[in-house]
Amino acid sequence: MKSAFEEIDSMIPCDKIPWTALAKKHKVVRSTLSRKYRHETRSREEKAIAQQKLTPQQEDELVKYIEELTARRLPPTREMIANFASSIATEPVS
Repeated sequence: MKSAFEEIDSMIPCDKIPWTALAKKHKVVRSTLSRKYRHETRSREEKAIAQQKLTPQQEDELVKYIEELTARRLPPTREMIANFASSIATEPVS
């Protein structure tokens, strides 16, 4: 895929991109090549990161909160965890 992108980037800007020919040459699916080049699709990892409500640092803070409650022998309820997560994410978290 990377070599196909490099070839597309080396083309003259006003040229029409021959997606089908490039896909066959680089042995990739034409629609996937064109969508990825136009940034219309993301990898599963990128998609998963974009869907996360909490950053890794916020997740660590949530874990510390849960551990503190547990240390005080106050088992956290789902509602308590959701409320704390929502407060550190500054948006509703379920």
